[in-house]
Amino acid sequence: MTNRAYGVQVTVTPPDAPDATVVPVVVVARDEQDAALVAAQAAGVGAQAEALRELTAEEIAEHGLDLAAHGSMKALPVLRL
Repeated sequence: MTNRAYGVQVTVTPPDAPDATVVPVVVVARDEQDAALVAAQAAGVGAQAEALRELTAEEIAEHGLDLAAHGSMKALPVLRL
């Protein structure tokens, strides 16, 4: 099965923190479930992840993703206004 790229939302709630942190990432994985699992495992304890959608070829190029590198990911900027 070939890898694809997905936009994933990762929510991390550290045990000692009152609020969760939400971080958008792009992940190279086999499918949406695999992308969510890879992202949650990378984020560690207290993390949940949800694959939002598959990226387009243009988005894959924009983020410089290598579809041969299963499990690779990049965090996207988060605005704190």
